[in-house]
Parts: sequence; structure tokens; C-alpha cells
Amino acid sequence: MTIHQSLADELARQVAAVGASTPEIRGGDWRLATVATVGAGGTVTTTDGVVARRLESYLNPTVGDLVRIDASSSGDWTTPGRTAAAATRSWTPYTPTWTAATTNPTIGNAVRTGRYQRFDATCHVAIRLVPGGTTSFGSGAYLFGLPFPSADDVVEYVGTARLTAGSTYIGQCIAGANATEMNVTFPASGGLTAANMSQVAPATFASGHILRLSLTYQIA
Repeated sequence: MTIHQSLADELARQVAAVGASTPEIRGGDWRLATVATVGAGGTVTTTDGVVARRLESYLNPTVGDLVRIDASSSGDWTTPGRTAAAATRSWTPYTPTWTAATTNPTIGNAVRTGRYQRFDATCHVAIRLVPGGTTSFGSGAYLFGLPFPSADDVVEYVGTARLTAGSTYIGQCIAGANATEMNVTFPASGGLTAANMSQVAPATFASGHILRLSLTYQIA
């Protein structure tokens, strides 16, 4: 190979490299990247330093997401969202807290199951609580932890409650503004008013009973 051929080959390699890394030359393009940080202004920054604006389709960005990023010929970057995982979970498990106004319960061998699904600022949460033989029930009105604090707004959020305790009792769960927990109410004696759930209301809460809660609310 002559020196002229070597120079020509090197020049061609450099031109190709510049074209591959310069949007103005190569035109629009896309590739995969990993999210390093999430910006407050609707952007994400990838591990290799690209700042891409999220499209409306990309909700709940998280560090570590594998995303598609698209480049325009002018060098602007956008991302439509994360790629699908091998096994996608549409609901996320969590363990809800269980407290009381006067004396907190002791969980013992109770089974607490929580699941939530989040879409941007909207959260759907479901809780199932089954006390066990070593559970201590505390005293005072019960409270159950939310997966995220509620929005600091003027509205409250009302969901459904179902207690199976010999008989079946239908009530409501309520989360106020800027709340980290929700309380539960069931119809009091006579059924015209509601009272907070406790160990003795609406029935004596005992081992093997089942409490189910479901709520949709706005996240802070």
C-alpha cells in the first residue's frame, strides 16, 4: 500500500467518524441510552451526557431507564420513553404502614399486602390486611400508609373499604391534602353516620379477618 493510499484511507475514516457524530451531516438519527439523571423541566440526561426532552408519552422517568433518544439534524434530542423490560410489572408492590391514633398495633404475623400503579401524578393503590394470632391491635383510629404523599391541594380523595369480620362491612378510605396516610370509616350504629375504624369499630378486629382498601389520588 502506498503512502497516498494510506492517507486516503485515514482521511475517509476520519470523515466517516465526523459524519457519524455530527447531526448536521448525518441527519436525523436515534439510538438507545441509559438515564443518569432526571431534570425538573421535563428532561433526562443520559450516562453519556445527552440532555433529551421527554415526550408526553414518557411518564415517571427513573434513573437507570433504558430509553430511545432521537436526534434532529439540528442536534436537538428528544425521548419518547423507556424500552420494555423482559418482564414488565404494571403494579408495584409495597408494604403499607399500619398505625393508630392512641397505641400503634404490633404487626406480629399479620399479612400486609400493598400494590400501587402510578401514571404521572395519579396513583392507584390497593391494600389487603389479614391480622394473625400474634398481632396486637393497638387502640384509637387506624391509619394506613400511602406509597407517595398526596398533593398539597384543597381536595380530599375518597376510596372504598371492605372489612370481612364474620359479617361484611362496606366503608370508605380517605386521604386529605398533603397526607402520607389514609384513614378508614365505616357506618356507625344505625347506619346514618360514619366512624373511624379501630379495633372495636365497626366490629372487633381479630385474627383471620380481612380488610381491603382501594384509593386513587394525586401525588404531591
